[in-house]
Amino acid sequence: MINKKLDLLFISWKKEMEKNGHEGFCYDGLIYRGGQEDELWTSASRKILFLLKEQNDNDGEDVREWSGSINGKSPYRNFYNRISAWLYGLTHATKAGYLSASEAFDAGNQMKALSSYSYAYVNLKKQTGGAQANDKEILAHALIYQDFLRGQLDILGANIVVCCGDVVFQSAKEVIYGDLEFIQVNDWIWLNKERNLILIHSFHPAALNKSNEQMYDWMMEKFIEVL
Repeated sequence: MINKKLDLLFISWKKEMEKNGHEGFCYDGLIYRGGQEDELWTSASRKILFLLKEQNDNDGEDVREWSGSINGKSPYRNFYNRISAWLYGLTHATKAGYLSASEAFDAGNQMKALSSYSYAYVNLKKQTGGAQANDKEILAHALIYQDFLRGQLDILGANIVVCCGDVVFQSAKEVIYGDLEFIQVNDWIWLNKERNLILIHSFHPAALNKSNEQMYDWMMEKFIEVL
């Protein structure tokens, strides 16, 4: 199983972090789906992975268990509000177009994506952080633990990696996948043809200076150019 392979990787990863004085390991990977996560992921034509910076004060927690909602009716805060809309939109987009922002941000559609769609969630920095991430620390962790990160991403085998923020995109393209050649399709989309791997250079989902429509439409407009 994919998550069991990740758990084995995490054992040596955590030991290496502790040796380096980096306490507070947070777990992530393929979101749990009641034991069906492997089957759903393997059968998905678009294996979507959200690559992020770090967890906020969640030492020892496992993101794979999270539902993305507190009330079971709507996503939690801007973070999961955008994540769920992106997941819904990326899953259903075609060469002919994409679903509207109003459809993607419909609470019912968002909760359907969060509760039943197969997706992966990975933090670059496995050490728990605070309310405000330090990009220099994020990049430093990506550099120190790049082999572990590459191992995790190779185990997951996503073909669409949504890089949530500039330092995340830099870490993915230049560090984790530094041996791969990417072609820039547009200002959001980078493609490695050999692996059919798409990197999306996105804003962080909790960005305060962008509207939901901007966060969604800009990504989808650029994404369908590569389909």
